[in-house]
Amino acid sequence: MSKALVEERNDLVEEMENILELAKKEKRSFRVAETNRFDKVKGRIAEIDREIQLENRGGYENMKVISNPDNIEQRDLEQRAADEKAFLTWVKEARATGGITAGSNGGVIPVSIASLIVDQVKNTSDILKRATIWDVKGDLNIPVYDFTQHVVGYFTEGSTISDNNANFSTVALKNVIIGTLTKVSNSFINRSDINVVPFLINELAKAIQWFVEGELIAGIGGVGKLNGLAQIVAGQQTLGATTMVITARELIDLQLKVPQTYQRNCAWLMHPTTFAYIRGLATGSGELLFTESGLSAGMDYMLLGKPVLLSDRMPVMGVNSLEIYYGDLSGLHVKMTNNVEVKVLLERYADQYQTGISAFLEMDSALAEPQKIVCYKGK
Repeated sequence: MSKALVEERNDLVEEMENILELAKKEKRSFRVAETNRFDKVKGRIAEIDREIQLENRGGYENMKVISNPDNIEQRDLEQRAADEKAFLTWVKEARATGGITAGSNGGVIPVSIASLIVDQVKNTSDILKRATIWDVKGDLNIPVYDFTQHVVGYFTEGSTISDNNANFSTVALKNVIIGTLTKVSNSFINRSDINVVPFLINELAKAIQWFVEGELIAGIGGVGKLNGLAQIVAGQQTLGATTMVITARELIDLQLKVPQTYQRNCAWLMHPTTFAYIRGLATGSGELLFTESGLSAGMDYMLLGKPVLLSDRMPVMGVNSLEIYYGDLSGLHVKMTNNVEVKVLLERYADQYQTGISAFLEMDSALAEPQKIVCYKGK
């Protein structure tokens, strides 16, 4: 991953925060220049994210290799290896009396280890890959503006222009604490021929990803809880016409409810069983619609020209079930930093000859741009 891109992204995020804080401090909406700059910065961040994603997928493997006189990547690899070795040593020797905590001096969880947990959570969730991620500490107020309510029309010189019906509002993202714990056999930890660190990272990340993805789908808020796609308002929902039936026409109508300006990055989100049902849709004569000349457009996980994201955490088909989401999932905003607190629990499971490894993460989420996403609701 390009260090320059990451640094540029961090600078842009900081600039957006400064614009937000200034408007908040002066208790006003954005000025025109601020709005234009905010949108430009947000667009550049999206471009950087795509470039980073392409790099991670190996999209530049055929390009000329540029020499790296400072051996930055090699140093990063060496540092990560050193961090893993130190972490494993701390787990084995239990140097920190009350556990090992990220961010403290002395016996710390290395930043690279904490980052690996969060990175794996993000990379294993299709929802988080497409959501708007804010790596920001503390509370964050996101400006929300529905351009479809903005009045634009012809103007006659000397007349009075009409006020806009749309106004800026804000969605607040605060700190919600989530945590998980995994138990590891002491004999497994003590074996010198096994590096237990990847196992720990994987187990913690899987547990966090499973919970977070479920909340990003079904969360409806409340004190100390995440908000998710289930926040979607009635106006963005389409109610099925027949119980336990989804038709091709309903899918087409649902897709076209999203404004065309958002269609470029749209995707479907549903449970695997719902997708299996849609793949089985057939004509009156029994011919499957899901063929190269039908809904699939020649690709297994495409529907009406858009990718299909599957999640076991999505509701299955049922009465009043929010069965299918379609839209640009960047409308879901998630505040999620790489600061993970990891603790080693020595005595709690000592009688089981096991060691507990817990991880805590502060984050928050909200459907901040609901106009980007629509939902199919079972009758």
